[in-house]
Amino acid sequence: MKTFISLLVAVGLLLLSAQSFANPLTVEDLYVRATPPNSKNSAAFMVIKNTAKKDIKLIAAGSDIASRVELHNHVMDNGLMKMRQVKEIIIKAESSVALQPGGYHVMFLNLKQPLKEGQSVTLSLSFDNGQQLTVDAPVKKIKIHK
Repeated sequence: MKTFISLLVAVGLLLLSAQSFANPLTVEDLYVRATPPNSKNSAAFMVIKNTAKKDIKLIAAGSDIASRVELHNHVMDNGLMKMRQVKEIIIKAESSVALQPGGYHVMFLNLKQPLKEGQSVTLSLSFDNGQQLTVDAPVKKIKIHK
């Protein structure tokens, strides 16, 4: 009987420790912008949630669909909206950050082929805590409102 109770305690502790090492990052609402004819660039958008009690930084992204994959943001510069590469994107503790048109996003430069709605793109995301997420993103057309 003591062995059985010891086994139950050990299994319980194992489950608790496994939960404490669970990945604190999740990705939602992920998609990649379909490209118009002759376009060599595209972008990925998503919401990254961080359930950890400390900030985590997205420091790199990768995919085999383009020659270069970079982290970008749009900034206002002398009254003009400009896109700039950034070193990192901070996901605050117990919070989320939206990568969206007009803000932070993952940029694909020099695409190897056009991206059409209905396709899927594999994207890897690397974080400063050593974690790496590999996700499949659907390709979607984006309607621009004028």
